[in-house]
Amino acid sequence: MVIVFAFLLFIASKAGLLGIPLAAVVLSWFFKYAYILFDHTVRGFDEPPTLDIQMVNPLSEMRPLAQVVILGLIFFTVKLTWAYLGFPAALALALTCVFFLPASVAVLGLDSHILKAMNPIAWFHLVRGLGLLYLAVLLVIVGYGVALDLLSILGLWLPIDLALWMFAVLSVFSFLGGAIYERRDALDVVTWASPERTADRMSNEQRREHEAMVLEAYGSMRSNNHIRSWQLMSDWLKSRDDQPEDYAWLCERTANWDDPRYITRLTEERVARLLGLKRTGEALDVVSRRLSADPAFRPKSAADTLTIAQLAARGGGMPRVARTLLSDFAVRFDGDPRVAVAVALAQHLGSHATSKL
Repeated sequence: MVIVFAFLLFIASKAGLLGIPLAAVVLSWFFKYAYILFDHTVRGFDEPPTLDIQMVNPLSEMRPLAQVVILGLIFFTVKLTWAYLGFPAALALALTCVFFLPASVAVLGLDSHILKAMNPIAWFHLVRGLGLLYLAVLLVIVGYGVALDLLSILGLWLPIDLALWMFAVLSVFSFLGGAIYERRDALDVVTWASPERTADRMSNEQRREHEAMVLEAYGSMRSNNHIRSWQLMSDWLKSRDDQPEDYAWLCERTANWDDPRYITRLTEERVARLLGLKRTGEALDVVSRRLSADPAFRPKSAADTLTIAQLAARGGGMPRVARTLLSDFAVRFDGDPRVAVAVALAQHLGSHATSKL
């Protein structure tokens, strides 16, 4: 687009007065595209928009014309200040307007409202929201100005000069839009594409998929197809690396199911996984809460049961939980070498409780 427009402006420059309409049309299209590029950058899109016929519709994009009006009013105000207040006041006003000109462009680009783009309060708000990034925008503009001025010394072919100039303008619009995008929260700018929105969308999609899996598993449970129901949940857990948080999520979903075997088995697997990850405190809390809801609950293995009981009896400060887990340990795990340790611990807890009485 830059190359094509550069050659069109080159042709217009060679056509004299007849080239003025062509130059006006090309410049109009160019600045319309610059504002649309600004929109895309602000809204979070990575790729620049492709110029199409709708973008150059003279009735669909009036921001470039509005910016020309604003520049004309600024020039007229500076001239009046010079005439009535003198050169120093006019110079101070001109420098102030130059400093806030990118802010005016940004406000116009965001709101498409010429009066708001002329409002100094809106300029201050945007500059404050951008913070140091606004200074970066000004540095980019100054840098391009200096670079283009130095390149003009080389006497490059006019289409090349025009292409470089247009690229610099588009780059400034893109950089300004990118700065606003980076500070979108401070400026309360609504984006169409952002890491947060992408994460939320993916999270919502995953949540719907997960809820659908649970609903399907529940249907299988209701139809007495327990093998398929458990297989659905087991495959889902494996696909997510058997994370304890996923077990917790499934426990919440299955807590009110008609068949309590599901919540029991999921809690058993969750406790075993937490112990395997050395998250012993969490495992003890899970067992304690489950025992409050179901006193018959026990961890699935002798090792897990004894580990939780020892934690509860010693460091966990939950002797009641320990006594409950050990009350039927010898019966559940008859012949296990850990029975002797469990019986000794149970006796110790019993004698300690008696001594307190």
